[in-house]
Amino acid sequence: MVASTPVMVTLETSSICNLRCVMCPHSIGAVERPKHLEEALAETVGRFLGQAKSVQLHGIGEPLASPAFWSVLERLPEGCDASINTNLTLLDDRRLSRLVASNIGLINVSVDAATAETYRKIRGHAFEELTRNVERLIAARADAGKPRPLVYLNMTLMRANIEEAPAFVELAAGLGADAVCFWHLNRWPDQEMARYRTEKGGWVFDYAAEGLWSHPALSNRCLREAVEEGRRLGLPVHLDHNKGVFFDEEGSGHD
Repeated sequence: MVASTPVMVTLETSSICNLRCVMCPHSIGAVERPKHLEEALAETVGRFLGQAKSVQLHGIGEPLASPAFWSVLERLPEGCDASINTNLTLLDDRRLSRLVASNIGLINVSVDAATAETYRKIRGHAFEELTRNVERLIAARADAGKPRPLVYLNMTLMRANIEEAPAFVELAAGLGADAVCFWHLNRWPDQEMARYRTEKGGWVFDYAAEGLWSHPALSNRCLREAVEEGRRLGLPVHLDHNKGVFFDEEGSGHD
Protein backbone atom coordinates (compact mmCIF):
# COMPACT_ATOMS: atom_id res chain seq x y z
CA MET A 1 0.00 0.00 0.00
CA VAL A 2 1.29 3.45 -0.88
CA ALA A 3 1.03 6.06 1.84
CA SER A 4 -1.31 8.92 0.97
CA THR A 5 1.01 11.42 2.63
CA PRO A 6 4.84 11.51 2.77
CA VAL A 7 6.68 9.61 5.48
CA MET A 8 9.83 11.76 5.16
CA VAL A 9 9.65 15.56 5.10
CA THR A 10 12.43 18.14 4.89
CA LEU A 11 11.20 21.71 5.14
CA GLU A 12 13.22 24.92 5.35
CA THR A 13 11.04 27.13 7.50
CA SER A 14 13.38 30.11 7.09
CA SER A 15 16.46 31.21 5.18
CA ILE A 16 16.80 34.25 7.47
CA CYS A 17 19.32 34.09 10.31
CA ASN A 18 20.05 36.47 13.18
CA LEU A 19 23.75 35.50 13.30
CA ARG A 20 26.60 35.78 10.80
CA CYS A 21 28.85 32.83 11.59
CA VAL A 22 32.13 33.00 9.72
CA MET A 23 31.77 29.68 7.87
CA CYS A 24 28.16 30.26 6.77
CA PRO A 25 26.94 31.65 3.43
CA HIS A 26 25.17 34.39 5.40
CA SER A 27 28.58 35.81 6.38
CA ILE A 28 29.41 36.69 2.77
CA GLY A 29 25.90 37.62 1.62
CA ALA A 30 25.58 34.46 -0.45
CA VAL A 31 21.99 33.70 0.58
CA GLU A 32 19.84 35.33 -2.07
CA ARG A 33 16.67 37.05 -0.87
CA PRO A 34 16.42 35.32 2.51
CA LYS A 35 12.87 34.96 3.77
CA HIS A 36 10.61 33.01 6.08
CA LEU A 37 8.37 30.28 4.72
CA GLU A 38 4.90 31.72 4.16
CA GLU A 39 2.53 30.76 6.96
CA ALA A 40 -0.21 29.82 4.50
CA LEU A 41 2.16 27.33 2.89
CA ALA A 42 3.20 26.04 6.30
CA GLU A 43 -0.44 25.34 7.12
CA THR A 44 -0.84 23.46 3.84
CA VAL A 45 2.29 21.40 4.48
CA GLY A 46 1.16 20.74 8.02
CA ARG A 47 -1.89 18.91 6.75
CA PHE A 48 0.37 16.34 5.08
CA LEU A 49 2.32 15.40 8.20
CA GLY A 50 -0.12 12.87 9.59
CA GLN A 51 1.89 9.78 8.58
CA ALA A 52 5.34 11.37 8.66
CA LYS A 53 8.02 9.30 10.37
CA SER A 54 10.93 11.70 9.78
CA VAL A 55 10.66 15.50 9.67
CA GLN A 56 13.50 18.02 9.43
CA LEU A 57 12.47 21.64 9.93
CA HIS A 58 15.66 23.55 9.19
CA GLY A 59 17.91 24.77 6.42
CA ILE A 60 20.22 27.75 6.03
CA GLY A 61 18.20 29.97 8.40
CA GLU A 62 17.19 30.07 12.06
CA PRO A 63 13.89 28.20 12.56
CA LEU A 64 13.00 29.83 15.88
CA ALA A 65 12.75 33.18 14.07
CA SER A 66 10.11 31.92 11.64
CA PRO A 67 6.37 32.18 12.38
CA ALA A 68 5.86 29.33 9.91
CA PHE A 69 8.08 27.05 11.99
CA TRP A 70 5.71 27.28 14.92
CA SER A 71 2.73 26.56 12.68
CA VAL A 72 4.34 23.35 11.47
CA LEU A 73 5.61 22.44 14.95
CA GLU A 74 2.07 22.34 16.30
CA ARG A 75 1.11 19.80 13.62
CA LEU A 76 3.90 17.29 14.21
CA PRO A 77 2.42 13.84 14.83
CA GLU A 78 3.30 12.11 18.07
CA GLY A 79 6.17 9.64 17.73
CA CYS A 80 7.65 11.02 14.52
CA ASP A 81 11.41 11.56 14.31
CA ALA A 82 11.37 15.36 14.06
CA SER A 83 14.48 17.51 14.41
CA ILE A 84 15.79 21.04 14.02
CA ASN A 85 19.15 22.80 13.94
CA THR A 86 19.13 26.07 15.87
CA ASN A 87 21.56 28.57 17.35
CA LEU A 88 19.13 28.82 20.32
CA THR A 89 19.89 32.51 20.85
CA LEU A 90 16.23 33.51 20.37
CA LEU A 91 14.90 31.27 23.14
CA ASP A 92 12.49 33.41 25.15
CA ASP A 93 9.99 31.98 27.64
CA ARG A 94 7.18 31.58 25.10
CA ARG A 95 9.36 29.81 22.56
CA LEU A 96 10.74 27.58 25.30
CA SER A 97 7.33 26.43 26.47
CA ARG A 98 6.16 25.78 22.91
CA LEU A 99 9.23 23.70 22.11
CA VAL A 100 8.90 21.54 25.19
CA ALA A 101 5.16 21.06 24.68
CA SER A 102 5.63 19.98 21.06
CA ASN A 103 6.39 16.59 19.52
CA ILE A 104 9.87 17.65 18.41
CA GLY A 105 12.26 14.79 19.06
CA LEU A 106 15.72 16.32 18.65
CA ILE A 107 17.13 19.83 18.95
CA ASN A 108 20.63 20.23 17.52
CA VAL A 109 22.20 23.35 19.01
CA SER A 110 25.00 24.90 16.96
CA VAL A 111 27.69 26.07 19.39
CA ASP A 112 31.13 25.60 17.76
CA ALA A 113 33.14 26.56 20.85
CA ALA A 114 33.89 25.70 24.45
CA THR A 115 34.93 29.23 25.46
CA ALA A 116 33.34 32.66 25.26
CA GLU A 117 36.25 34.05 23.25
CA THR A 118 36.04 31.43 20.51
CA TYR A 119 32.24 31.52 20.42
CA ARG A 120 32.24 35.26 19.87
CA LYS A 121 35.00 34.94 17.26
CA ILE A 122 33.06 32.39 15.21
CA ARG A 123 29.44 33.29 15.97
CA GLY A 124 29.59 36.88 17.19
CA HIS A 125 27.25 36.36 20.12
CA ALA A 126 27.33 36.11 23.91
CA PHE A 127 28.43 32.65 25.05
CA GLU A 128 26.91 33.00 28.51
CA GLU A 129 23.48 33.66 27.00
CA LEU A 130 23.75 30.57 24.81
CA THR A 131 24.80 28.24 27.63
CA ARG A 132 22.06 29.64 29.85
CA ASN A 133 19.51 28.88 27.12
CA VAL A 134 20.75 25.29 26.85
CA GLU A 135 20.35 24.88 30.61
CA ARG A 136 16.85 26.40 30.49
CA LEU A 137 15.79 24.05 27.71
CA ILE A 138 17.03 20.95 29.51
CA ALA A 139 15.52 22.09 32.82
CA ALA A 140 12.14 22.78 31.18
CA ARG A 141 12.15 19.30 29.64
CA ALA A 142 12.83 17.79 33.06
CA ASP A 143 10.10 19.89 34.68
CA ALA A 144 7.66 18.62 32.06
CA GLY A 145 8.66 15.03 32.84
CA LYS A 146 9.42 14.35 29.19
CA PRO A 147 12.31 12.34 27.71
CA ARG A 148 12.26 14.49 24.57
CA PRO A 149 13.33 16.63 22.91
CA LEU A 150 16.85 15.30 23.06
CA VAL A 151 19.43 18.09 23.04
CA TYR A 152 22.66 17.67 21.08
CA LEU A 153 25.43 20.27 20.98
CA ASN A 154 27.16 20.66 17.61
CA MET A 155 30.66 21.85 16.78
CA THR A 156 31.71 22.60 13.20
CA LEU A 157 35.43 21.93 13.35
CA MET A 158 38.13 24.31 12.15
CA ARG A 159 41.61 25.41 13.16
CA ALA A 160 40.16 28.11 15.39
CA ASN A 161 38.29 25.65 17.63
CA ILE A 162 39.72 22.14 17.18
CA GLU A 163 41.84 22.38 20.33
CA GLU A 164 38.64 23.00 22.30
CA ALA A 165 37.05 19.72 21.15
CA PRO A 166 37.79 17.79 24.39
CA ALA A 167 36.61 20.73 26.50
CA PHE A 168 33.48 20.94 24.33
CA VAL A 169 32.53 17.42 25.40
CA GLU A 170 33.06 18.39 29.03
CA LEU A 171 30.96 21.53 28.53
CA ALA A 172 28.10 19.55 27.00
CA ALA A 173 28.14 17.03 29.83
CA GLY A 174 28.11 19.82 32.39
CA LEU A 175 25.11 21.47 30.73
CA GLY A 176 23.21 18.20 30.68
CA ALA A 177 23.19 17.66 26.90
CA ASP A 178 22.38 14.21 25.55
CA ALA A 179 25.24 14.03 23.03
CA VAL A 180 27.75 16.07 21.07
CA CYS A 181 28.30 16.07 17.31
CA PHE A 182 31.48 17.06 15.49
CA TRP A 183 31.34 18.12 11.83
CA HIS A 184 34.13 18.99 9.42
CA LEU A 185 33.94 21.96 7.08
CA ASN A 186 33.01 21.10 3.51
CA ARG A 187 36.08 20.80 1.32
CA TRP A 188 34.85 22.83 -1.61
CA PRO A 189 36.84 23.75 -4.74
CA ASP A 190 39.53 26.36 -4.07
CA GLN A 191 37.64 29.08 -5.93
CA GLU A 192 34.56 28.58 -3.77
CA MET A 193 36.53 28.47 -0.51
CA ALA A 194 38.31 31.69 -1.47
CA ARG A 195 34.97 33.52 -1.24
CA TYR A 196 34.79 32.75 2.47
CA ARG A 197 37.30 35.27 3.71
CA THR A 198 35.63 37.42 6.31
CA GLU A 199 36.70 39.56 9.23
CA LYS A 200 35.05 39.45 12.64
CA GLY A 201 36.40 41.43 15.56
CA GLY A 202 39.84 41.88 13.99
CA TRP A 203 40.17 38.18 13.15
CA VAL A 204 40.31 37.20 9.48
CA PHE A 205 38.61 33.89 8.74
CA ASP A 206 40.19 32.07 5.79
CA TYR A 207 38.07 29.03 4.94
CA ALA A 208 40.80 27.00 3.22
CA ALA A 209 43.33 27.68 5.98
CA GLU A 210 40.78 26.82 8.68
CA GLY A 211 39.90 23.48 7.10
CA LEU A 212 41.42 20.68 9.15
CA TRP A 213 42.66 18.89 6.05
CA SER A 214 45.44 21.49 6.41
CA HIS A 215 46.09 20.40 10.03
CA PRO A 216 45.66 16.60 9.98
CA ALA A 217 47.80 15.57 12.95
CA LEU A 218 46.31 18.22 15.22
CA SER A 219 42.78 17.33 14.15
CA ASN A 220 43.30 13.62 14.72
CA ARG A 221 44.80 14.12 18.17
CA CYS A 222 42.10 16.49 19.39
CA LEU A 223 39.24 14.36 18.08
CA ARG A 224 40.64 11.24 19.69
CA GLU A 225 40.94 13.11 22.97
CA ALA A 226 37.33 14.29 22.59
CA VAL A 227 36.10 10.75 21.97
CA GLU A 228 38.00 9.55 25.03
CA GLU A 229 36.52 12.39 27.10
CA GLY A 230 33.07 11.27 26.00
CA ARG A 231 33.81 7.73 27.16
CA ARG A 232 35.05 9.02 30.50
CA LEU A 233 31.95 11.13 31.04
CA GLY A 234 29.46 8.67 29.56
CA LEU A 235 28.37 11.15 26.90
CA PRO A 236 27.82 9.95 23.30
CA VAL A 237 30.13 11.59 20.76
CA HIS A 238 28.91 11.52 17.16
CA LEU A 239 31.48 12.01 14.39
CA ASP A 240 31.13 13.18 10.79
CA HIS A 241 31.43 9.84 9.02
CA ASN A 242 29.90 11.22 5.81
CA LYS A 243 33.02 13.31 5.18
CA GLY A 244 35.42 11.00 6.99
CA VAL A 245 36.60 11.59 10.52
CA PHE A 246 40.36 11.24 10.72
CA PHE A 247 42.86 12.56 8.19
CA ASP A 248 46.02 10.78 7.15
CA GLU A 249 49.05 12.42 8.69
CA GLU A 250 50.22 13.76 5.33
CA GLY A 251 46.95 15.66 4.91
CA SER A 252 46.24 14.13 1.52
CA GLY A 253 42.87 12.69 2.45
CA HIS A 254 40.86 10.83 5.06
CA ASP A 255 41.64 7.48 6.64
